[in-house]
Amino acid sequence: MPLNDDRIQLCSGNQRLRLFGVPLLLLLAAGVSLSIDIRVESYFKQAQHPKLVAELLDNAEPFGHGLGACALITAVVLLDPWKRLRIGWLVGGSLGAGALANVAKLIVARSRPRAFDLLNSTVWQSFVGWLPSERNTAIQSFPSSHTVTAVGLAVVLSAWYPRGRWLFATLAVLVGMNRLYCLAHFPSDVFAGAALGWFVGSCCVLGDRRWSMRTAQASEASG
Repeated sequence: MPLNDDRIQLCSGNQRLRLFGVPLLLLLAAGVSLSIDIRVESYFKQAQHPKLVAELLDNAEPFGHGLGACALITAVVLLDPWKRLRIGWLVGGSLGAGALANVAKLIVARSRPRAFDLLNSTVWQSFVGWLPSERNTAIQSFPSSHTVTAVGLAVVLSAWYPRGRWLFATLAVLVGMNRLYCLAHFPSDVFAGAALGWFVGSCCVLGDRRWSMRTAQASEASG
């Protein structure tokens, strides 16, 4: 059985993998996806999807929306009193991550698939510049802020409520698919958003655990 120091080192290694390894893989997927961005969005633009699929993706979208995240945060505050003092970590992992994505949109200008000529243009032509002077949502495709919010929300909720982790993960995936389905983002935007959401959400989980440990230690010392 490992000593306490060994456990700490193992935990630290797992934390580093969670914090950096998964986002790096998602960024790699974003880079690879550039080669299929046009084809994937051309498919979604032309394909006719069953009504059930369309309704499923549309109904999952609020999980990645700011208002949907606020509703879930409010539910946690009302239904789980033990999490009220820690709710800032959930806000940071969801709304905070989404805010960072919106900042990135102001730095990298990229056309949304619905506003882009998918038939006669290359994927590199979808990137239209840096620090655009105009605030036009049609060129705010990178990254997907819905996906960032959904993944960050799922990461923190999964840490708090492990029994629901597969539900949270499924909702985050459906949000990403929704952004492709409604021609709001390219696959590379979604993967990049997932990387940012995972990183910010994992940082908040790590910060929450350290804060909880310090609070517990302080309570024991004062008791």
